[in-house]
Amino acid sequence: MNRKILCLILMVCVAAAAAFAGCTVQTPDTAASDNTHGKVFEKSMPFDPKTVSITEKASPMYTNSVDHTEEVTLYFMNGGDVPYVSLEEFMGIFEEWGFDMTFDADGSMAYYINPNGYSADFDFEKNTIHFTDYNMFYNKPGNALIDAADLSKGVAPLFQKDDEKSYERYGREITFRLGDYGIPMVHKNGRYYIPLQTFSDVFLSVKEYFSLYNGQDLILTNELTDDLRDLYYSAPKLERSKELAEFDYNELCFALDHHYGLKDTHRITSFDAFFHECGYDDELKSTNQTLADEALYQFIDLHLDDKHSGLTAVSFRTDKKAFLEEMPNLGEGLSSTAFINQKEEFKKVRAKYFPSGVPHYEEIGNTAYITFDHFEDNGCDDYYSAPREDELDNTIRLMQYAYDRITRKDSPVENVVMDLSLNTGGLVYTAVYVTGLFLGEGQLSLDYELTGALVSTYYHIDTNRDHVFDEKDTLAGKGYKFYCLETDTSFSCGNLVPNFFKNSNRVTLIGQTSGGGSCAVQPLSTAAGTQFQVSGNMRSSFIKNGAFYDIDRGADPDVYIKDPNFLYDRKALTDYINNQIK
Repeated sequence: MNRKILCLILMVCVAAAAAFAGCTVQTPDTAASDNTHGKVFEKSMPFDPKTVSITEKASPMYTNSVDHTEEVTLYFMNGGDVPYVSLEEFMGIFEEWGFDMTFDADGSMAYYINPNGYSADFDFEKNTIHFTDYNMFYNKPGNALIDAADLSKGVAPLFQKDDEKSYERYGREITFRLGDYGIPMVHKNGRYYIPLQTFSDVFLSVKEYFSLYNGQDLILTNELTDDLRDLYYSAPKLERSKELAEFDYNELCFALDHHYGLKDTHRITSFDAFFHECGYDDELKSTNQTLADEALYQFIDLHLDDKHSGLTAVSFRTDKKAFLEEMPNLGEGLSSTAFINQKEEFKKVRAKYFPSGVPHYEEIGNTAYITFDHFEDNGCDDYYSAPREDELDNTIRLMQYAYDRITRKDSPVENVVMDLSLNTGGLVYTAVYVTGLFLGEGQLSLDYELTGALVSTYYHIDTNRDHVFDEKDTLAGKGYKFYCLETDTSFSCGNLVPNFFKNSNRVTLIGQTSGGGSCAVQPLSTAAGTQFQVSGNMRSSFIKNGAFYDIDRGADPDVYIKDPNFLYDRKALTDYINNQIK
């Protein structure tokens, strides 16, 4: 696959040349007026939807667990092996999510209708699915336009949304033009069918679900747990037919064109064109499933290379042994390689100063250090109880513990340092809680790339666990000086928090520019059963002068530090903070 690596080098050169030549690229304004999201090369339909013959097959369907099962009917066109679903029959998943959707149809038109009036409109003549508002179609009464925080039930009482400050801007209409991708919808004998994988990419994906079908079992899930994994791979390997290979490729192009949130940043107009230009299209269309999975793995790692995207599990059709043997030869992206190398370097230096492991909380003289490498919430029996030292892997409990220690009677603490130097991200609502500790309120601002919808949601947090949201819940306004340690390893939520700190002008950033990662992870699957994830449509931003600015480039430090020893020699760093930073 040397051709692929050569293509990567050429892309870098072309990008550099374009920058110097002042080449015109698609701007946010022109992108907003383009509702095609990268039209593919012209595709022909695999069959005539009006004359197709339809067969059916009963299949057990498992939703999130092997214990949650029901029987469903899958449909196959002209005896092929691409499964279709009936729109009317397949509405149960909406009930699973708490939506009371209704189905309606009239001739060549069919509709999923949310009680709020927003609908998904299927036009079987034009082969399209239209949404007046894609985001509102999934909205429940009283909810934000986009539920950015996605609070779990256990932590929800610790957050109070500030409706007066929060902001919403509705997105534009969107039409999924399946015909452009050679993906047929079928209306026959009063029934309405679309491919299972298309249903997954249009409807399941918004809730971070995906579908897998191994020829005997259908799985709908947002995570392939051990029991589901065993079930999925227990099926006999099936051949990857020419029909399936072609559909698998077309659907992959469709999914990436509509769900990859960094298309503009990567200057991608269409993934079909991108695959062709870099020589991946033939391998992705191959009837050899192992070769197709290797191509997808390499493409994501070398060409997307955004550290959120990656192949997470191969198809049940794939020869796992052959795939694993080939993996070392598939290469690794430049950004990912640099990220891993720096992370390992900084971990070694930190271990030199903390051979028994870095404490989550410690005080050096008048300076408190709060350190955590992941934004986690691993559960708690009672978030309103006094936090214990054995709970500090839980980010929310760590913030509560730090608050209690810093504000205790006769506390010597004057400076508070949050060490995110090796933090690679995690749960976004814990990041909101963290920013609330320093700034008095947590905030999430999102740009939904597919529709252009914008939301900015503010939260008050309960840190002292008195069931009251007030100034006592934050360190802000109490005379403390705030600092944050960041490096290129500070990624995803580890990048989000430094950006909020930077924009607040109330926290001094020390270290190196954070590592970016502005998009929420979007799990996806292919029609052939390969699982992967990409940087999705929800892009974190900060607001300045009323405009939303993407945070993928990272937050620049106020005090640049190259030597990692300086970050982890905390006595020296404390002296520097007290004597050198004004």
